[in-house]
This record gives sequence, structure tokens and C-alpha cells, in this order.
Amino acid sequence: MSTPDGALQEARRPLLSSNLWVPLLLILVACLAIVYYGHQVAKTLEQSVAASARAQGQATAHEISGFVRREHERLHAFVEEKQDEVRSILAYPDNWPAIDALQTSVQRLFRGAFAFAVTDPDGKPLFEDFEGLVGAVCQASMRDYAQAVDQGQASIDIPPIHPVPDAYHFDLISPWRLDGGKSGLFFISMSPNRIAELIAAAEKASGMRILLVNRDEPSLIEVAAGGARDALQGDFRIEPDELVPGHYSTDLPGTRWRLLVLPNREALGADLRTVYVKVAALVMALLLISVALLYGIRRAEQRNSSLFMRSLQTSVSRQRAILQSMVDGLITIDANGTIHHVNNAITRLFGYQPKDLIGGNVAMLMPEPTRSAHDGYLEKYLKTGEATLVGKGREVTARRKDGSLFPVLFTLGESFEGDERMFVGILHDLTAYKEAQRQIVAQNMAIKRSREELDEISKIASQDLQLPLQRIASLGESLEASALSGSEKAQLKTLANEARDVSERVKGLADYARAPREPRAEAVDLNAVLKDVQKDLSALIKTTGAEIVVHPLGKAIGDPAQLRQVFWNLIENAIKFRDPTRKPQISVSLDEAAAGGDALEEPQLTVRVSDNGIGIPEDQLQAVFEAFRRLHPRDAYPGAGLGLSLCRKIVEGIGGTIGVSSTPGKGSTFRVTLPRTT
Repeated sequence: MSTPDGALQEARRPLLSSNLWVPLLLILVACLAIVYYGHQVAKTLEQSVAASARAQGQATAHEISGFVRREHERLHAFVEEKQDEVRSILAYPDNWPAIDALQTSVQRLFRGAFAFAVTDPDGKPLFEDFEGLVGAVCQASMRDYAQAVDQGQASIDIPPIHPVPDAYHFDLISPWRLDGGKSGLFFISMSPNRIAELIAAAEKASGMRILLVNRDEPSLIEVAAGGARDALQGDFRIEPDELVPGHYSTDLPGTRWRLLVLPNREALGADLRTVYVKVAALVMALLLISVALLYGIRRAEQRNSSLFMRSLQTSVSRQRAILQSMVDGLITIDANGTIHHVNNAITRLFGYQPKDLIGGNVAMLMPEPTRSAHDGYLEKYLKTGEATLVGKGREVTARRKDGSLFPVLFTLGESFEGDERMFVGILHDLTAYKEAQRQIVAQNMAIKRSREELDEISKIASQDLQLPLQRIASLGESLEASALSGSEKAQLKTLANEARDVSERVKGLADYARAPREPRAEAVDLNAVLKDVQKDLSALIKTTGAEIVVHPLGKAIGDPAQLRQVFWNLIENAIKFRDPTRKPQISVSLDEAAAGGDALEEPQLTVRVSDNGIGIPEDQLQAVFEAFRRLHPRDAYPGAGLGLSLCRKIVEGIGGTIGVSSTPGKGSTFRVTLPRTT
């Protein structure tokens, strides 16, 4: 590429660049997915229509069968109820008032009944009503049913609708039997209009066509929403093309009817066309959007190609400015040690100008690690690949232009520019660091000397001062028995008490000063520590009757001896500062609430030491940790006042904390937070 414009023109040559194949493939997959989805929607729509037809057919069949069954049950109950009337009519067949009364009862109870008859056991009508509308076909049905009853084969089947012109109907038949042994059939002819009403209601609710056809000749319509076959005029045949996919048919038990449910072909076709139109529209929209996006991508590629060169140049300039403003020196050399580039920090550190260094050998700045001799670090790395300097930081001695030497931290990295191997070095001046290190060593020596002096003072206090103070106290106690006045004895007693007080203070001060400044850091079993503490305080525990309960504590990081001293002081104080009216009760447990969640995942654990002692006033909760701070008279509670101060010094020395909460008259709770073992 000679110019950015040439590069842009070169990028426009292929119609479809390699980075457009993936979007094109995704577009194709999306189109196929839309088509497949549309096919599934159409299939689901057809299945839904078939399921609806099935559900509607089952519901309608159940409703029609239930209607016929209820009519039969009502007929049985009617026959039982009207036995006296039937007996009266059989005794006097010409008793037309009784027949008219029975006719009125039938019409009132059975809506749609247009004829009835009472037969003998052979099925021969003994009398009939409704102007003799019981025809030959019905009489034949009566004889067949009576014969079946006589043979024990009768059931409440519904005979087919009789093809009598203008009188399609179905029959309800019920056996009757009188006390004298007479029997026969009670026969009612029913109009199918009641069933047609049920079908019409089902059609209105479902929007589908519902028919009752002949089971033996399924193309023959027996009952539809418009009525029976005689009311349908010439429209009582089903064409084969009306049985569209998804229709449902089922036989009605106890009849010679078959129920057909025919979905609305026009509505289903319209819904399917809508689905296919939407699929086509989605595919077209996706293709149009994709073409627009691909065009935008191509335009963006062409635009970004020219912007890239300008951005790259800007980035290079920015990086160069950053490198020039670095505090540390940066130098670029090749495999021969020739300097190719330096930043402003190199000029500041060494006193050379860039023109004095570029083209020269790096050995003029750092003769030891990069000298061109065969045993130099750079030469050794190029020959053996052993990285004693490359990729690592190393302290070396550098030489300024005036010949003075100074320490630097030299870090060398490797890069490749084509086939040429280049090295980038960063030099950090260690002069200030070395001076600070020297001062730290001097301060450590001074601290060590101070500690030695403090240890010497502690030794003198614990050994040289203890004996005279104890002698003074003993002498004062021995003189109390001599012939002295009361005031003199009181003064001697005060002197002895003060001597012992000073002795205890000196001993406590010595113990406080001898506390290790650098404790050991190891895993300490706190339960074992508490077990040793209870053993050491067993005499005091037995004397006071104290009850100490130690729950599982786990392990912490610290010095075993120091942690033993901490818990010894806390439990000894809990017993010492007990309430004289109740037995001391002390509990040592982990404070799970302080962990704020899963205690085992926390880096620290908190041990809670609770007692039921006299408690601490709220304004003195922090003062109890101060050295020589006492809250009670010595004659009531002896001690030097250094125990809790020593505890705080030990706990904070191992990276922990200690605190206290208390309610005067009820007790105190000390919380010791320590590093947890991992």
C-alpha cells in the first residue's frame, strides 16, 4: 500500500469480503428458521382445529346420549307412576277420557312426543293415541323389542329414525308389568327436534358443523341443526370433499347414529393463508434489513480503512509521547547492542543527548550486563537461550557521561520486528532506594539498641528493685507488733502496703517490657490453650466455685505462650472481679455474629469471653486497657493494673484486636479477634 487511498480502493475490490460470509450464513439460517416456524405454526393450527373438533364431538355426543338416557329414565319413572291409569285403560279400552288424560300427561312430560301406544307381551298395540300415528314400522319395532324382552335380550337401544314421510322420529320403549302378572311395552315416538336444538347450540358455541348420520350409510344425514331428514328437504347427503382433514366422527352408543364434527374449511384456510403471508413478509423484511445492514457494513469497512491509518498514526504519536514522559529510562537496542531509540529520561539519568547515544553500543551506559564480549549477558542469551537477564529485573551498575557510577534496576524485554530481533530495556534509578534502605538499616540498629536498653532496665527493675521493696514491706509488717502508737502502726502499715504496691508495679512493668516484640506466627489450638489455662487456675477456680464452659474454638495464627497469657489474664480477671452474691460463670466461645456470614470463610475468628461479674461502667470501657489504670481500690481487688494492657499489646502485635462490652451489675464480654489458619 503506497497511500491510504490506495489501501481503501484495494479493500473494495472483492464483492463479498471474508468477514461477510458469517453474516450471510446467519441470514440464511434465520430465513430457514422463519419458514420452519411458519410450517410448525400451520401444523399446530391444523392440530388445534382437529383437537377442537374432537373435544366438541365428544362433548356433543355425551350431551345427546345423556339426553336420550334421561328421557328413558323419565319414561320408566312415568310408567311406574301411571300403573293405575294403564290398568284402568286395559280394563276399559274404550275409556277415552282416561286415554286423553294419559295423553295430556305424556305431552306435558315429554316435549316433542307425538304418539304413544301400550302393547301386550307380544308387542301388539292394545290401545294407541295421537290419532293413530303409530305406524307399521313402529309396530314392527314393538314386536321385535317384545320378543327380545321375552328372550331376556332386551336393552334400552334407540331404534333408527323411521323413514316415514314427514315423520322422522326416534322411539322410547319401556316394559310395564301389573300386579296381576300382565305386562307389555309402553312406546312413545319422539321428534328429533330436541336433539336438533342440542346440535344447533353446539354449532353456535364451536363454529363447526355437527351432524348425526346413519351408521350403516355415513353419507346419509339423519339429524342436523335444522332438524331431521324430512326438514332438510334435498340437502341430506354429505359430499366426500366435506370430510376435510381434522374432522371427527364417533358412534353414539345404543343408537344407529354416528356423530360427525366438520371444521370450518373456509376459516381454517383463511388462517393458514394468514400464517403463510406473515412468514413471507417476515422473510422479505429480514432480507431487506440484511441487505441494508450488509451495505452499511461494506460502507463502514471502507470508511474505517482510511480512519485506521490516521488512528494508527495518532496512536503511535501518543505512545511516543508517553514513552518520552516516562520517569524511568527506556532504551531500544538490537541483537548487537546497537541503540535505536532512547527517551528523555535516559538523557536526564546519564547526561547524554539522544544523538550521542543512537547508533552507539549500549555498553557505554551499562558495561557489565550488555558488553559485547563473549561472556556478556546479552551475548550469552543470543547463543544459548539462557535468560539470565531477558524477561527479568536485575540490579546493575550504570555509568553516567561524567564517569560516575550509580545503581539501576534493569529490566529487558524481547520483541521482533519482522525478522529482526529487538530488545527494550527499562532503567529505574535505585539511588534513592539505596539511601532509604541504608536509613532503614540504621533505624533498625537504633531500635535494637533501644530494646536492649529497655531489657536492661527491665532486668534491673525485676531484680535489683524487687528485693529492697520486699524488705521494706517485711520490715514494716514486723514493726507493727512492736510498742508503737496507733498512728505509727498505721503509718508503718501504709508504708508496707505502698512498698508491696510498688513491688507489684515493678514486676508488672518488667513483664510488660519483656513481652516479645516479634512473636512467633504458627497455628495454635485455642482449645488446648484454654485447657492449660484452666489447669493453671485450678486452685482459684476450686476456691471460688467458678464454672467455666469452653466451646469448640478452632485454630488461630499466633504465639502459643502469648495467647496463653491473654486468656489467662481474661479468665483470672473474670474470677477476680466476680459478684460476691453469685457464683462466677464464665463462657468462652466463637462469636459467629462478628464473622458476618459463613465464619469458616472469614480470614479471622473472634473469641468471646463472657462472665457474670460486677461489670464495667460504660465510660471506662476503653480505660481498662491503659497501663496502671485501676477502677477499684487495691484492698478490694489487688493487682498492678497491667493485665488488660498486656493483652492488648499481645493481640495487636499478632495482627488482631481486642474489645469489651459490659453492663454494670450483670457482667462483661471481651472479644478477641485473631488471624484464622487457612
